[in-house]
Amino acid sequence: MMTKIPYWHELPNLDLYLDQVLLMVNELTQVKTSLTDKGLTASMVNNYVKHGYVDKPIKKKYQKKQLARLIAITFLKNVFSIQEISQALNLLQQTYSSQEMYDDFASCMNEADRDVPEVIKTACDALKLYYKARLLTLEMEGQNND
Repeated sequence: MMTKIPYWHELPNLDLYLDQVLLMVNELTQVKTSLTDKGLTASMVNNYVKHGYVDKPIKKKYQKKQLARLIAITFLKNVFSIQEISQALNLLQQTYSSQEMYDDFASCMNEADRDVPEVIKTACDALKLYYKARLLTLEMEGQNND
């Protein structure tokens, strides 16, 4: 159903321009449960930066931390509001580094055996249930069209 989410060390070590970020995030987060979702757009990223959900790019380039946050937000926005996601990330960031949080999210979504904070595990479970429900709905739709 979903592609494997790369871990922090698998993300590019060089800064990316917005079009590169959009391409990478959208290829990664493309799920076959929504044909109408156009994915992450430049205006969405600009909005996230404007509202402080994602750090501003440096010289129009996005670093690994921003890329990881955009990947997580793009997945999670299917189930939670951007404000809810940002609130949870900001609270987690008081205890965990961006790398730890992102790797916990990737582990959870990739179903790796790793102890992760309960809020991340619960969010991943909610996301997986959402995708499962969408898939079942699409399967039922396909059966009704036969």
